[in-house]
Order: sequence, then C-alpha cells, then structure tokens
Amino acid sequence: MKGVGAMLFALILMSEAAQAATLTVTVSNCENDQGCVSVALYNIDTMQSFGSGSGYYQGKQANIANGTAQVVFSDIPFGTYAVAAFHDLDCSGNIKKNFWGIPQEMYGFSNNYGKRPDFAKASFLVSGDTKIAIRLQWY
Repeated sequence: MKGVGAMLFALILMSEAAQAATLTVTVSNCENDQGCVSVALYNIDTMQSFGSGSGYYQGKQANIANGTAQVVFSDIPFGTYAVAAFHDLDCSGNIKKNFWGIPQEMYGFSNNYGKRPDFAKASFLVSGDTKIAIRLQWY
C-alpha cells in the first residue's frame, strides 16, 4: 500500500509538471543597445492591468545586444497570456511618457498588435514551450 501511495504522488507531480511551459520572448528593433528591455507578462487574472506597467503576472529585464533582447519565463502554467515590452533606457522598469501621456521610449505588444494595449488582441495560448517575437515601435 505504501508503494501505491508513493507512485500516486509521483504521478500527480508529473502531471502538474506537464502543465507548465517555458515562454521565450525575443524583442527586436531596439533603437540602440543602451539600457535594457523591460518585459511584463500578463495572464487572465491580471489582464485588466495589461499595458499599465503594473499589476502584471511576472516581469523581467534583459540586456540588449545588436538591437535585440531575450527573456525566458520558466514554469508558466498553461493558459492565455499577453506581453508588453519596452526599451527601458535607464532600466527603471517604468516607461517614460510626456505631458500628454505619450510614450517616449519604444514599446510593443505580443502579436505585434497596434499602439494601444488590448489584452484580447495581444493574447496568445501557452500549451507547451512557446516562443514569441515582439518588434518595438514608436508611438
């Protein structure tokens, strides 16, 4: 009986591990290699905050080389996500905006969707290891 319980526990752990993936985000078209790229990952629970710069599921920063940066999110549960990224010239984690709220740093969203954050249009499904690319743009 003891062996059956251990085997059942191992199966549960394996099934949970099978439900997590790695998400690789490649961000290109950085104006230069100064600063870093800040990347925010949003899920269904945080989608109301998408593109706000806060309230995200996970966030990471990466150095830029030849106008490109890459971040890897590990052990991401299967589900629906969207990503917002920007060229963070001072690596502050906060996008600079002018008096009218217009971004003063290059930015982009998953699916390379538009200039305004929209979770539904930028969202994608993670059901295994996933790679996405975001091309930064000016407002």
